[in-house]
Amino acid sequence: MKSTKFIHKNKRAFILLGLLLFTLNSCKKDDFLTVDPKGLVTNEITFSTESNADLFVNDIYDQLPDVMNDYNLTDQYADNSFCGAAQLTGQSLVRAGAINPNNVPVGPNNEWDWEGNYTKIRKCNVFFQQVAQFKSNFSADWIKKRTAEVTFLRAYFYTILFTSYGGVPIIKDPLDSKSGQDILYPRSSIDETLAFIEADCDAAAAGLPATIDKTGRVTKGAALALKGWAELFAASPLANTTNDAAKWAKAAATNKQVMDLNVYSLFSDYGTQFLSANNFNNETIFARQYAPPNKGGHAEGYNGPVKVKGVTQAWGNFAPTQSLVDDYAMDNGLPITNPASGYNPQDPYTHREQRFYKTIIYDGSSWQGDIITTRIGGNNEIDLGATSDITNTGYYGRKRLDESILGQQSLNTSPSSANFIYFRYAEILLSYAEAQNEAVGPDASVYAAINLVRSRSALPAATPGLTQADMRTLIRRERRIELSFEDKRWFDIRRWKITTGQNGVLTTPEYGMKIVNTGGVFSYTPVVIFNNTYFDYQNWMPIPQPEIDKNKKLVQNPGY
Repeated sequence: MKSTKFIHKNKRAFILLGLLLFTLNSCKKDDFLTVDPKGLVTNEITFSTESNADLFVNDIYDQLPDVMNDYNLTDQYADNSFCGAAQLTGQSLVRAGAINPNNVPVGPNNEWDWEGNYTKIRKCNVFFQQVAQFKSNFSADWIKKRTAEVTFLRAYFYTILFTSYGGVPIIKDPLDSKSGQDILYPRSSIDETLAFIEADCDAAAAGLPATIDKTGRVTKGAALALKGWAELFAASPLANTTNDAAKWAKAAATNKQVMDLNVYSLFSDYGTQFLSANNFNNETIFARQYAPPNKGGHAEGYNGPVKVKGVTQAWGNFAPTQSLVDDYAMDNGLPITNPASGYNPQDPYTHREQRFYKTIIYDGSSWQGDIITTRIGGNNEIDLGATSDITNTGYYGRKRLDESILGQQSLNTSPSSANFIYFRYAEILLSYAEAQNEAVGPDASVYAAINLVRSRSALPAATPGLTQADMRTLIRRERRIELSFEDKRWFDIRRWKITTGQNGVLTTPEYGMKIVNTGGVFSYTPVVIFNNTYFDYQNWMPIPQPEIDKNKKLVQNPGY
């Protein structure tokens, strides 16, 4: 069993609102929708001035997923990372095929927790209600902008629910004046839920500036990016069971709107764009800010290499799998499966594409002035038995981690001020390319979008004349590589329905790399580190049983 790091999970909350938050939004766990706002500060005070009301809005922002301060990452649910701690839900529930309505995995910082998201949605609805009641206290410009921001945030929380559960109940008011059956809503359909998200995103976009905001507030680009993501998910095989090309076209059009804003471009360096020095760079569309020491990030401590210069520094929860490593192309742009690529399985880390070196720490990599060796007998020897925090795959992650921050410093003081990026321009290009390819095939605009992403990493342009299926394969590989460790892969493999089947990414074994040095000659042998189990119906999360027990109008997802 791994170390006790997982028992001491940092559960601190980011509280910006203080007593004002307690006024309107503290809710009981039992039947929270029926609880009237209570607290020491009245509604009149909370919404008496723009500055007071801004604190309320700031608290809603603070409900966004805090991915930099969790180690139970969705890449561990998917096939990008494997952490050997058996108690984490990635291994104990998702990869074991054990998901059921009584143990729903909810992602980093309870990202898609059912009740938690409806509590956040209620905060948004309270804002709309109270601003309408006390509108004379605010300027028209403030109402327009803050209403647009909160409308986006409500759409964001609904999108999290939608991409996890499918159609969900749509609640547009705080329900304070209702009771009994009036507060119990049935699930809306997938199309109805998407339409609500689209409408909120459109309303938000109409009231927001088309700029790069360096304070973390929502912009028009963020609203359109969220809409485009929700539409892409809805157009994908999991939700679009008839492969309606019009749904793909709609997703393509929305992502093209972001491109046509002419606000965003690809940052010059793929690796350093995630570091604090480059917060809110020209590629960032929407991100969460961190403010050390009390509200900083722990990513280096949670996810960095374990042993550095002989000292245990971090917990190693970025553990790239062999399948992820194998998806990185060679520097000539060819996949390693292509005989012309020049790939040598006994020299596997030579002449790989740039993103590989900026994302993966492999045997022989340098980190904080130390050479990390995961070979047998190395200073971070692969832990095939999962008895320590050391990597179970033979790799650590480098991406998003600041090499200047020691792991122990990160764990003790949360010193990182690096943003966590929810949407960036490279994702928009890849989403557009995917949707347009599915709608009409690999036209010139698909090539243009995909080649922009490839060219930043010095990869040659995509081969002309690809079929739609070949372009689909290329786009999916590019998306996996470009967006690795950004909380994207779990949603992608589910919406594409590639989790199960003959080559399902969650029904085939997970591999690491065992390296042996025999008299100066290294041998590289992929080894099975875990046998995955997963069922197709688990691509939709189950509605939690306590919610069904409280609300008999809810219908469970099939299979549970």
